[in-house]
Amino acid sequence: MASFAERLLAFRHRHEPAEHITFFCGGFTFDALMVTRIDDAPVLVQQSAYLAVAGLLLAGVLAWNHRGVEPPKRLRRIWSWSVPVVHFMLGTLLNAYALFYFKAASGAVAVLFVIVISCLLLINELPQLRRFGPVALFGLYSFCLTSYFAYLYPVIIGRLRAWMFLLAVGTSLLPLLVLNYFHHWISADRWRAARQAIAPSIGVQALLLVLFAFHLIPPVPLSLLHIGIYHGVTRDAASGTYRLSHEPSPWWRIWVRDDRDFRAHPGDRVYCFIRVFAPRAFRDEVRVRWARKTADGDWAASDALPITIVGGREQGFGGYTYKQNWTRGDWRVTVETADGREIGRRALTIRDDLAPGEMLPLIVTAR
Repeated sequence: MASFAERLLAFRHRHEPAEHITFFCGGFTFDALMVTRIDDAPVLVQQSAYLAVAGLLLAGVLAWNHRGVEPPKRLRRIWSWSVPVVHFMLGTLLNAYALFYFKAASGAVAVLFVIVISCLLLINELPQLRRFGPVALFGLYSFCLTSYFAYLYPVIIGRLRAWMFLLAVGTSLLPLLVLNYFHHWISADRWRAARQAIAPSIGVQALLLVLFAFHLIPPVPLSLLHIGIYHGVTRDAASGTYRLSHEPSPWWRIWVRDDRDFRAHPGDRVYCFIRVFAPRAFRDEVRVRWARKTADGDWAASDALPITIVGGREQGFGGYTYKQNWTRGDWRVTVETADGREIGRRALTIRDDLAPGEMLPLIVTAR
């Protein structure tokens, strides 16, 4: 009669695809529950450990699985779980990056990256791609390395600059080149190593650089927690909170708590209030850019107004700008990093159809 271990092994072989998906989903769920702040030291240490272990396991997959050699006898039972563990770790890492990218992006960029990372989560499960060996694993691992270093350096240095992403790409290439050399040494086949290791690794890095050049990489570790349009903004120095004046919204528009449909008297100021989350020990500038929609449908942008943000606050760092020389019509306000990447935006319409002396029923909200 077969032992429990033998029956378990046979069950795993019969349901191998389901096992991989289960471990991927497990990593995804685990990280969704555990990840809180992007700058938490335990989260950063955990992710670096996952990257290191996943790299070592990937090297083992190359050494034993693709050479047709059994691992040492004392490691065989442990090694049978290696691929599910790699799936769990990649699922955990990609889930964290999906959360961070989504928080740091806005509009089409956020949707693009959620779709891309969702595809990456599933790509290694496609049977059609498994015949290419470690190609998908190298591509996923390459993406994970650069994503990690892209927000690690700003968290450590305390500001966000374009050269930090280039440094992240350069840092990621080091372990990838080591794995490529190991792959070449194991397979003794330069073409195979180039096709299975170099091509997917360099291809992913090249794609990330192109996306970064077109400002399509969300500006992690920053994220816009709130943006709104108001008739007035004042700061309570004692409590540090802001008092925001706006018209009450209709009862059925429960999601609107600002004046994005702005009714103005001549000479009124149109305020934009923001709260930006930044890591601890972070001090940098963001820029708020106002733009007006012209008659031909283009956007006429004004100069970007700087706001210095200080990190570490759970509710984000608050600040505001205002527009006084406005004209009626459609406007938008965009919050950008120093290198021009968008953190978030708010569309608004300014109307000047109030009767002379008409008073607006403003209410005050504290933030």
